[in-house]
Amino acid sequence: MTSNAKVQDRLDGDKRPMTRRAMRQSASAAVLVSSSHGNSISARLNDISTYGCNVVADADWMRCGMFVSIQLTAEKSVQAIVRWIRSGSCGVEFLRPIPDGDADTLAAQWNI
Repeated sequence: MTSNAKVQDRLDGDKRPMTRRAMRQSASAAVLVSSSHGNSISARLNDISTYGCNVVADADWMRCGMFVSIQLTAEKSVQAIVRWIRSGSCGVEFLRPIPDGDADTLAAQWNI
């Protein structure tokens, strides 16, 4: 058996547990994403949970590991770290989780 076949067998048999800690709520909202370097861009928020969100933005300055601020509403912004970037979409993790009720309320408000 080749090494590639061994790896594939191991991956096929690997039943990894779900590691997501909170349910994502679908959302569709315009948000403002700002970096500590003074860059900012209007972006589209696709989903939100207690621990983070998915944002779509055409921001060539955004990098994995970068700290950003996301203006969710006129009154509420959260600090986050960019965890991944793929094809103009990025996943961010909030530095301080938001309450479950806030995530649910925001998602319901944006899905009207």
